[in-house]
Amino acid sequence: MIVRPATPADVPAIHALVTAFASENDQAQWVRGSAASLHQALFGDGARCAAFVAADAAGVGGVALWFLTYHFWLGQPVLYLEDLYVARSARGAGVGEALMRALAAEAVARGCAWMDWQVLTENVAAQRFYARLGAVEQSEWRLWRLEGQALTDLAGTA
Repeated sequence: MIVRPATPADVPAIHALVTAFASENDQAQWVRGSAASLHQALFGDGARCAAFVAADAAGVGGVALWFLTYHFWLGQPVLYLEDLYVARSARGAGVGEALMRALAAEAVARGCAWMDWQVLTENVAAQRFYARLGAVEQSEWRLWRLEGQALTDLAGTA
């Protein structure tokens, strides 16, 4: 498999991988986006994210969906990995590491201070994989979320 930037033709395969990823993690109920909304996010006006895919003649076997944020204190961008997923059929062949290498090269090329991502607490295999690459868990930070009615309520006070 080769790792390359995603193209519009890859969107159906990427959407299928995202759906498989959610299902494997018992999170299928969270998949509300369609291939069309993914296409808009990746390639539409004001695209909000980007992706690398790992592909061969058989098709797309892995995806890394990412975007840039900004670290206010450092004055530098940060590459945020939203999702990394390798299809079961492509695991064990270095696809995940190849995707992470492409992300690291992108981060360096863009002058990013670092890369960030989250890992489900129960996904011990992913935690071991990232640690093997040299990543370190950031235990001093806690993820917070505002959603649903609380988000709507707060927005109404603006």
